[in-house]
Amino acid sequence: MPSLYTVETITDIKQAIMLENEWRTLIEATAEKKESVQCFMSWEWLTQWLQTYQDYIVELKIMCVLYNGTYVAIAPFYICTNSKWGITAKTLSFIATNEPENCEVASEFIDIAYSTQHKQKIIELLSFQLSHLTDITQFNFKDLNKHSLMYAICQQLQAKTIAYKEYITGYQFYINLAYTCQYSKSFLKKKKRIFNTFEKVSKTQHCEFIIANEEKQALKLYDQLVELHQKHWQQKNKPGVFANNYFYAFHRRFIKQYVEKGIVVLSAIQIENQTISVNYSIKWHNTLYFYQSGMDERYKPNLSPGLLNHLLLIQYCKEQNIQQYNLLKSTKKDYKSHFSQRGDELIDITMLTSNKLNLIWLALYRAKQGLKLLTSKGRI
Repeated sequence: MPSLYTVETITDIKQAIMLENEWRTLIEATAEKKESVQCFMSWEWLTQWLQTYQDYIVELKIMCVLYNGTYVAIAPFYICTNSKWGITAKTLSFIATNEPENCEVASEFIDIAYSTQHKQKIIELLSFQLSHLTDITQFNFKDLNKHSLMYAICQQLQAKTIAYKEYITGYQFYINLAYTCQYSKSFLKKKKRIFNTFEKVSKTQHCEFIIANEEKQALKLYDQLVELHQKHWQQKNKPGVFANNYFYAFHRRFIKQYVEKGIVVLSAIQIENQTISVNYSIKWHNTLYFYQSGMDERYKPNLSPGLLNHLLLIQYCKEQNIQQYNLLKSTKKDYKSHFSQRGDELIDITMLTSNKLNLIWLALYRAKQGLKLLTSKGRI
């Protein structure tokens, strides 16, 4: 009797985009850890990435698990290349991750969309498929959730790879707007000062807090955000991420396509028609995800335009009955930790496959480490 389960691999972008209905259905079915199904797993985000970043795709490798002909899992993988020590490594990752650092969109908590009813069989089948990819040098999965299906599959694969590295890269920070936030006394004092300053400025100058609701206004605010953001990094003699054409184009297209559908939220503070702060956020389900910002630093520290924009956005969320304000990843104690709660860990996992090149590289690496150890102990 033939197996009820089959695995298909899609390698064509046009075919991948035709999976929209199946992806949306499975995203809703992935309900075990609902808060881990975030905006970066939306069909809108992933297909925009596929179309903008396709030059970095060596091969698309979207693995689909079907049960009696019905999709029960879609794993959005692709293969890219990374060069290290003069060797070109073929790396399997999730789409919308693992771009070159100068243009990475920094998607968090990407996972496989799946039906929880078939969870164990999906883990078994995809672990088998991945372990038999002989042309892959390594697997690299960035900013995983520990509760994700991909994390569980990585644990299965660990024994079948020659090297496994897992480490925490940061935490997400969020505010649950259904409850009163327990701010620290120092932050409450700072919040009161900022609002008082804004109120005083508003009495003598024309001040506005703007939420863009149509394309033309949103794109204008986006360009102002880019200008402010780039100015900040150029003062530090760094190019700034928006200097990259792929990154700039990705977000401009995303904003243009989705601002009028309510997915993109661009908020700005203007004083005498001069924009001093722009926040770029993504609304998905009942959460607003803060993604990027630009601010005029001449107004610091008296007004703190960046923090003021956050505080006004939180008020906006409450008015719109948005349940959570998610500030996404932070790796250190910064402003995010002062007025939000620390959420789940973000985990990076890298695994080397058992091919000849990796075996040679690992032997050389271990010999080098052994030589270092002997040298440090004065034996050589």
